[in-house]
Amino acid sequence: MAEETKNPMDLNGDGKVTLGERAQYYAGKAGEKIEQAADKIKEEVKADAKDLGAKASVKAKEVAAKAAVKAKDVAAKASEKAKDVYADAKEEISEAACKAKAKVEEFKNKKA
Repeated sequence: MAEETKNPMDLNGDGKVTLGERAQYYAGKAGEKIEQAADKIKEEVKADAKDLGAKASVKAKEVAAKAAVKAKDVAAKASEKAKDVYADAKEEISEAACKAKAKVEEFKNKKA
């Protein structure tokens, strides 16, 4: 005796496929396809996110390197400016000290 093949749309197993069973069957198949598509999209999004994360990391490193170079330049310029200001101040203080010393000598000479 040959085995009968069961129709996958015969959801209740009564040997008859009703319109309702067909609708349920195709709805289930559609749900499976939607689930597969969603899984594929999730995997693609994960891959894209990983790729974007790697690109962002590289870009962040590049920006950090540029910022470090810029900071060194700014620090060097600030150091030079500080040296100039210090030299000017030292000179002005020296001149003021000489003038003060001269005034003191002048007062001493007037008293004497």
